[in-house]
Amino acid sequence: MRKGIDIPSNAIIKKGASFPHNSVETVIHNKAVIEENVRIYQNVTIGRADIYLPYTESKMNGIHIKKNAIICAGAKILCKEGTLTVGENTVVAANAVLLNSTGDNEIWAGIPARKIGKLKIEK
Repeated sequence: MRKGIDIPSNAIIKKGASFPHNSVETVIHNKAVIEENVRIYQNVTIGRADIYLPYTESKMNGIHIKKNAIICAGAKILCKEGTLTVGENTVVAANAVLLNSTGDNEIWAGIPARKIGKLKIEK
């Protein structure tokens, strides 16, 4: 059993993004953009929700995770069409299955994930 992290060479990972605990079993799609200071924990999947289609027929454009977002252990971020965006400072809770874009400073949890709160960010 492989216990690494799968990051394709064409995924965009910006400075300061981190993978605590080595993010074992994490898989990131080649159309992912991960901005500065994002934290992605172990066993996370960032990929397609339409895996039943051939790659050439997918309507997914990509997944964009904005700066300072936190993707907790076991979360799945799955895009079926267009671009799914995780907002700046947003938290996707452990084991959540996120199928929709989020706003900034939000907390999403559940299966499927729903917005359960708003973060108060001090400036």
